[in-house]
Amino acid sequence: MAKFQINILGCGSATPTARHQPSCQVVNFRDKLFMIDCGEGAQSQFRCMGLKFSRLNHIFISHLHGDHLFGLPGLLSTMALHEVSGSVTIHIFRDGARLMKEWMDFFNRNSPFEIIYDVIEEGERRIVYEDGGLTVETFPLYHRTPCTGFIFREKPKLRHLRGDMVKFHNIPIAMLQAVKEGADFVREDGMVIPNALLTSPADPSVSYAYCSDTMMDLRVAADISGVDTVYHEATYDGSMA
Repeated sequence: MAKFQINILGCGSATPTARHQPSCQVVNFRDKLFMIDCGEGAQSQFRCMGLKFSRLNHIFISHLHGDHLFGLPGLLSTMALHEVSGSVTIHIFRDGARLMKEWMDFFNRNSPFEIIYDVIEEGERRIVYEDGGLTVETFPLYHRTPCTGFIFREKPKLRHLRGDMVKFHNIPIAMLQAVKEGADFVREDGMVIPNALLTSPADPSVSYAYCSDTMMDLRVAADISGVDTVYHEATYDGSMA
């Protein structure tokens, strides 16, 4: 199975406690790191968990309350000191992008990496990140300030080759990718070898939804329907369980 790991760096409510830091998570997908929210203490927890700054290139901020954001300037400054190269994209609401740009231009103007701001609009549903194996999409949450959730979806995987059948039918190496993608194999004599004889089913793809501060709302339930794993922050009492 491909790596799809959730690291909980912080899950406290509004303020740090002796046991919990404010909100922050890191999704490790095939050794690419994606941070969701960045409360105080995020960079310390990041290092305690043995995560690598060089593998962090995307940061997703759910909303502009300090317990989800105050760790970001310090994290980016530390990454600059570690001479992280390339770029870091921050997915954030417009006012947050403006404030962060002013802050980083003042305190971190000689950063060795480029900071890219991907502006999230209130209430929008769109794919904000995509690569060959993963998409990240936004969906609206319902809070005192504009707020968004994030769904990480692993793309459908390729089928597994059956080595014995590949060898038996002498399938050329150049054809193996197409067969893994579901194609049948046509021999030189015109005989069609069905894909089902050459492969076994692909591993299931998985998905993860992050819901930060939000009121209980059936629209959220609809947006995350079918997701394999859900993280939902809450400060309700036991009667709301």
